Amino acid sequence: MRIGSADLLVCEDGAALAVSAAAMIASFIRREVTKARAADGRLVSVAMAGGSTPVATYRRLATMDIPWSGVCAWVGDERYVPPDHEDSNGAMIGRSLLDGAGARFLRVPWAADRAADEAAALYEAELLASMGGDSRGPHPDLILAGMGGDGHTLSLFPGSEALDVTDRWYVATKVAAGQPWRLTATYSLAHRAAAVYVLVSGASKAPALAEVIRPTGDVPLPARRLMEGPAPVTWLVDRAAAAGLDLP
Repeated sequence: MRIGSADLLVCEDGAALAVSAAAMIASFIRREVTKARAADGRLVSVAMAGGSTPVATYRRLATMDIPWSGVCAWVGDERYVPPDHEDSNGAMIGRSLLDGAGARFLRVPWAADRAADEAAALYEAELLASMGGDSRGPHPDLILAGMGGDGHTLSLFPGSEALDVTDRWYVATKVAAGQPWRLTATYSLAHRAAAVYVLVSGASKAPALAEVIRPTGDVPLPARRLMEGPAPVTWLVDRAAAAGLDLP
């Protein structure tokens, strides 16, 4: 379904969303790995999403025949916590899918004596070395993202200074007092992707999703701005999340 500039796939519920998302991701990876191996042998660059919605998708992907050895996976955003911390996106992605899958998995270089902005700069350099690109910058193949009830995506939150960064691909950002620093891809990197898939589920996301797809305010929600670049964006949502869109 096409709504404005958005490709929208509405699934019946969260389980159906996981099935559809896994099928789309697997198809993308198989196709791009085949093309890359026939060309220059590079690894296909895939940004993995954190949050609760992708977990069911990852668990389904773990049961599928996918050429992970042709993939370089990385985290689209991460809490700056130790790699085995319960809040680490990388730890969740590893447990759910990538541990033992055979992909190259780039994790944020956390260290107790390393500041978040230094880690972001190191990770940015590693990403640039790992993916294809051109004179304008890196070129990720696929970015998986989610959306929060406040309309944030990746770790690009309403009011964050990271929203306006245009000269970096990956940055550190402070979300709230008492919360860990976040590291996140910027719009500059997301807009360079060959494809962006955004997974959204649950009734709590319905107001934000409606505002993202059919904006009414003067200031766009962060997730809306994913569609301001040339990267094609597909929204994979369940009916509960789509309740505010007045769909048939």
